[in-house]
Amino acid sequence: MLRKIRNAIEKTRLQRDCPEQIAPAVKSMDAIGLVFGRGDKTMLRKMKASALGRKLLDERHDILALISDRDSLRSLPEGSLGREYCRFAEESELYPEVLARIVREARAETGGFVPESMPEAAYLHDRFRDLHDLWHTLTGYGTDMAGEWGIIAFQCSQVDYRSMQIMAFPNVVRNAIPRRPDLIATWFRARRRGKRTRFLLAQDWDRLLPMPLEEVRRELGVEPLGAAYRTWNYPASAPAHAES
Repeated sequence: MLRKIRNAIEKTRLQRDCPEQIAPAVKSMDAIGLVFGRGDKTMLRKMKASALGRKLLDERHDILALISDRDSLRSLPEGSLGREYCRFAEESELYPEVLARIVREARAETGGFVPESMPEAAYLHDRFRDLHDLWHTLTGYGTDMAGEWGIIAFQCSQVDYRSMQIMAFPNVVRNAIPRRPDLIATWFRARRRGKRTRFLLAQDWDRLLPMPLEEVRRELGVEPLGAAYRTWNYPASAPAHAES
């Protein structure tokens, strides 16, 4: 355990030197996860709690292939979840296959998978990663820092991802106190929304993508965004280490 703690400290220091890069963040989160937990048990328990979740897990449903097929997504009805997600991805230039490649490269030492995980948990972590930006569209959180913290809080409350919370919440507080106290309200509002929403890893996204976005939100119990969330990014003059 002492070795894992030292490794977590080392990886966190490296991540602070490269705050805008994904790979150091992944390595830091994985190292912290080996100390404090990643939510593996919660993911598996909730997946196996429904017939659909068990089916998706047994079949290793490939969500990445589904949501990276932008030609198919563009052909979906206007206002559908899939069409709105495709618009989000293209306007933001955030593509799931690119994220997957970067994360796999960061985890090259463990075969591209989250470290020290059984095959079922490794698959669920990949599914969790690939659905991140789709959930931006579903929840309404943007890609500004306030929105990213919102979606992280939402996701963590769904799967009890302790290491991700440990990385993110101190930054929320650090920036809320001198600049925007509402960031803390956004965090806790997002956690409540995540807890009240149906377990999203175990949903049939093939069926949901063609449906109107608002209808999907109602079916899954995604509460309205509310006034707590207001966009915010680090000031241009902020020191680099503050973005870690």
